[in-house]
Amino acid sequence: MREIKEINKQIPENWTSKNKEFEILLKAKNTKTKRYRKNVDQAYDNLDQIVMFIQEHKKLEELSPEIKKLKNTIDNENYENSIAIIDNLFEKLGEISGTEEFANKLDDLVSIIDNDEIDEEKLLSASSEAFSLFDLEVSWRNNANKNLLPELMKYNEVIKNNIGLRLQSKLTKEQAKFVARCNSVHRDVSLNF
Repeated sequence: MREIKEINKQIPENWTSKNKEFEILLKAKNTKTKRYRKNVDQAYDNLDQIVMFIQEHKKLEELSPEIKKLKNTIDNENYENSIAIIDNLFEKLGEISGTEEFANKLDDLVSIIDNDEIDEEKLLSASSEAFSLFDLEVSWRNNANKNLLPELMKYNEVIKNNIGLRLQSKLTKEQAKFVARCNSVHRDVSLNF
């Protein structure tokens, strides 16, 4: 009890006000740091995602024969086969990045085909939209693979060790040593109490 009183006497009179100031600054710093990291991480994540979409262009292009087959079955009003082809496409699309919108168009087709009475106009419109979107996806990915991907990879090499560092799956040995050294420095944390 006596020791506690002695220690309490050593606390400066302005500690409470200084601690409140510190807490405000600390909260502001933490908020800014979180916003910065979120921005940077999101920017790098978007680059990573676009590169993945482009790199999977061959997987998408390999579906072209099935898309032609689907178009043929719809044109010939072979709707049971159409649904089977779409189900097979759903499985394959699940393994290809960035195909959600196309999968949604196929889902719209299934909804129209699965009705007791098929609205031919809706079917024609929905199938036209789906096939156009597929062609557009294949086209932009192939074009981007030839013209954009090499530049994106160069850009990634420049930024992956700074703004992209937090999202790397593994640090290099040099980076790991640097981080360990940075975090081993003594800091005064007395205001945190």
